[in-house]
Amino acid sequence: MSGGGAAALPGPVLERLRCPTCGKGVAAVDGGVECGSGHRFDRRDGVLDFSAASSRAGSTERTFASFGYEWNAFDEVRTEDESFSEVYFRDVDLEGLRGKVGLDAGCGKGRYTRFLAPYLAAEVALDGSSAAEAAARNLSGYPGVAVVRADLRDAPFAPESFDFISSLGVLHHLDDPFAGFERLVTYLAPGGQVLLYLYSRPPTRNLRSIGQSCSAALRTVTTRISHPALKKLSTPVAAALYGGIVAPGAWGEKHGVPALAGLPMDTYRGKPFRSLVLDTFDRLSAPVEHRYVWSELQPWFDRTGLVVDAARDETGWFVLAHRP
Repeated sequence: MSGGGAAALPGPVLERLRCPTCGKGVAAVDGGVECGSGHRFDRRDGVLDFSAASSRAGSTERTFASFGYEWNAFDEVRTEDESFSEVYFRDVDLEGLRGKVGLDAGCGKGRYTRFLAPYLAAEVALDGSSAAEAAARNLSGYPGVAVVRADLRDAPFAPESFDFISSLGVLHHLDDPFAGFERLVTYLAPGGQVLLYLYSRPPTRNLRSIGQSCSAALRTVTTRISHPALKKLSTPVAAALYGGIVAPGAWGEKHGVPALAGLPMDTYRGKPFRSLVLDTFDRLSAPVEHRYVWSELQPWFDRTGLVVDAARDETGWFVLAHRP
């Protein structure tokens, strides 16, 4: 298919696509896909667009606007993304993904899709926002990857389609994160695994919880600021965090000073300052944010019949589970 000059959709992805209007399978046509009932969805600049088939109330439009701006403004793939990927996928048997089909649900600019792509036979990079455009640019060299724009809660996939699903830093920005998780599980094949990253909060009051409270108070203002203005503001805010927390923590770790080494935000030690600028914008821009302790997350897996293989809190929950 031409798709505006883009490469053909990978066969395993095309087989798993379903029309979100009628549920039928689709076939490749010039410039997009079409189901047996004649519902057509276009593919432009490498993005297969199903977004018009979804309408969601609540904060969805504002959330998509926030992340669409973010990942097109910070669209470059950076050297530090590799080390962040290693943290995210530490519990995954990457070699065990060979020959399987994956879904990166809420892919942003595609940085983690890129990390997984060499291991999978085919992969879908899914995003509901215009971030899909940035993902398509960054994933153009990966013929096994298809970029799809759709809300993950209305995604155009057959049930039990994917052997591996990752959703990293996404569900906690939904009005109802568990409902989004339930929907993702319907796409997971028996024996398949799902990897989540979700914001955490300390179970007791400490320096980190105080910082989160301050951030929440600041967000009541920053979520009302225009995205270009907030992008500019993120640099001085990140500089204050780096100078007041990250740098002293790194110094304390290097010189064996426990009081300083125990400071939060240790993820940014040894990372470029630009990573903190990006994440500052991310935290201050998104209109919805949920944070969890494990006792709140564990029932998600019990209710959906998943078995937890690994769970760790490193300033956020990394949870790997499988469907029996």
